[in-house]
Amino acid sequence: MASNGGPQFTFPPDLEPETVQPGTNILVSGSSGQGARDVALRLMLAGTSSNEGVLLLSADTSGRTLLERAAHEVETLDRDRVGIVDCSGLEDDQQRFDEHEKSIDDPGDLTAIQMELSVLYETLLERGYDRVRVGVFSVSALIAHAELEAVSRFIHMLSGRVIATDDLGVFVLDSSMQDDLTVDVIEQYCDGTIDVQMTDDDNTEVRARGLGIESPSWRQVSARPQDQQQHQP
Repeated sequence: MASNGGPQFTFPPDLEPETVQPGTNILVSGSSGQGARDVALRLMLAGTSSNEGVLLLSADTSGRTLLERAAHEVETLDRDRVGIVDCSGLEDDQQRFDEHEKSIDDPGDLTAIQMELSVLYETLLERGYDRVRVGVFSVSALIAHAELEAVSRFIHMLSGRVIATDDLGVFVLDSSMQDDLTVDVIEQYCDGTIDVQMTDDDNTEVRARGLGIESPSWRQVSARPQDQQQHQP
């Protein structure tokens, strides 16, 4: 973690920690892939500062689907501040986005992914966003299409860039798909981990380890306003 003394990145109050220093990398890990993705999206989209951009790597679902999840998370999502690199290979040319989106057909082509992330990162800076929340959805999908050593180098590079530029990195990992060694390899590049689990009554619980949390404990995540409205009679 590195910081030039700039403002901290803020998160929703039901997700520990509520703030982290610039240059922080966070692993979001859970055996329920969707639960971990939803928590990671909340971290990515929580910024209220007008100078924050959002850069998403969509490897395990289409970029359009990830954008729809983001719009569900934030009703007034500012599309101008969001860039997406879609390397899922799940959409055809007629379904591509606009200039805010770059497409790669192979989740294992880490060199191309790195290049497109850099292009969109610079685009966000040119649009006036002087710091960026960078999210990888998900590391598990990359590992499924490339060697662990290559993915480890990619995460090392990306997390190092986050530190150097005082941005925020969020890396999603489906722990049910990885052995302990793989989790340890990815975790070493992060300042801390947010574990995610689903309860028997389909509630989401999170537990932060590291990130300044001295006594980690499970806490329930509040339902989104949209979800509360859907369950009202």
